[in-house]
Amino acid sequence: MAENVLFKEYNTDDYVTFAEQTASWIKTTKKFGTFGSRWNQSPDSKEDFTDYPMLTPKSLYGGSAGVGLFYLRLYQATKKEEYLEEAKSAAKEIIETDEGAAFYERTLNAKASGASKLVHVKNMPGWAAGYYNGPTGSAYLVLKLFELTGDESYKNYVIKVADDLLAAAKKSDSGIYWSEQNDLCGDAGFVTYLSAIYKITGDKKYLDSAVSFGDFLLSKGKPAPRGGTYWNVVDLTIIDFPKDVFWVNSAHGTSGVGWIFAILYNLSKEERFLNAAKEAAKYIEGIAVGDENAVLVPYLDSLERGPSTEFYYLSTCHGPAGTSLLFHLLYKITSDKHYLDWVLRLSRGIIKAGAPEIFSRGYWQSQALCCGTPGLLEHFVSVYKLTKNPEFLEYAKRAAKTVVGQSFVADADGDIYHQKSVRRWSGAWWRTIPTDVHSYTGLYIGSAGNAWSLLSLAAAEKNESLIELIEYNNFN
Repeated sequence: MAENVLFKEYNTDDYVTFAEQTASWIKTTKKFGTFGSRWNQSPDSKEDFTDYPMLTPKSLYGGSAGVGLFYLRLYQATKKEEYLEEAKSAAKEIIETDEGAAFYERTLNAKASGASKLVHVKNMPGWAAGYYNGPTGSAYLVLKLFELTGDESYKNYVIKVADDLLAAAKKSDSGIYWSEQNDLCGDAGFVTYLSAIYKITGDKKYLDSAVSFGDFLLSKGKPAPRGGTYWNVVDLTIIDFPKDVFWVNSAHGTSGVGWIFAILYNLSKEERFLNAAKEAAKYIEGIAVGDENAVLVPYLDSLERGPSTEFYYLSTCHGPAGTSLLFHLLYKITSDKHYLDWVLRLSRGIIKAGAPEIFSRGYWQSQALCCGTPGLLEHFVSVYKLTKNPEFLEYAKRAAKTVVGQSFVADADGDIYHQKSVRRWSGAWWRTIPTDVHSYTGLYIGSAGNAWSLLSLAAAEKNESLIELIEYNNFN
């Protein structure tokens, strides 16, 4: 009797094969820039992403830097030079079209207009300039190329990007900043980049600048009713949220800010940053909902109404996969098992909520590292690596099976018995517009990220090291 393909248990070679199939699909969307490679961010969408903050052409989140980083990782996994060349081509386009400090002048002073669904998000210029969408995130690809190849021209470029960032900084009595969006997606994400540049140069100005912004961020904290300190660092009325609410989790809220404070402590050894990270963790603990085994953290909080206890994201941007980063790093720093316990409780909260197989209001079919199943896979792999507990490896395998099951592979031309070796994912990135389903190429939003997460599991099972997303880079 022939083997039933639907009964198959995937192995590490399968995950790498699926990633290569994804690279083959991404190749079909390639478009050459003036100097190197770019890719169509969503080849089946008619949306104009020209100035949309989350899909800037060269960004890490949804643009060529993220795709290039995926190719670089695939090169590590396969040793195939063609993938390294794709990463280098993406980097060349990024380097040669760099705007310098003028990028920040243009972007941070931009005003959106029009009536499209994108217009309100475009009024968050700090997101367009921030780590995930601006030059520092694009330079993360170049930084990893430097680490892998030793090419000094890459090092020179990433230092230049850091200097451009510092030239654009604004001064306040508390410290430097760049925009009105001080969350991880905005100004706070710059700390991860300044940290990396300080480590490769030893130049204290990058440390001092990161610390100065950290002090600015400290000034934004306020005591929380249920204990700890919260940071409301994004004005949500700009995107039509009620004026009393604020975000809580990693991408735009307190847990992400706390994670940045923990990174700042690792960088500077200044106790005020470690204390702030602990205060952020205490706030999260105070509003978490669940039991001694499993918890979830609300999507929104309000001093008037309290936390939104009927609404929970589950993945990276607003869910446990991202919020646990704070507790994970605090455990690494302090060895206090209290923080490890919270990593485990948040992880089990994902499973108790029915994920990765069952979707819900805050865990929908986005097919994205940001808010979907691949983000869960990345998380479970990281917890397995932290604990070596097979429970979390099993969760990772369940997530991987769900990721693969959500992919699409077309029938071979003229032969319904076979399939093409080209794999992609289609998802509804907008939670509130579930019918707006498209295929995206990018790392945090699309197919590159799905394949990236499969490579994470393959590497964990083989006990190999590959380049990491910035979220997990600080654990090594």
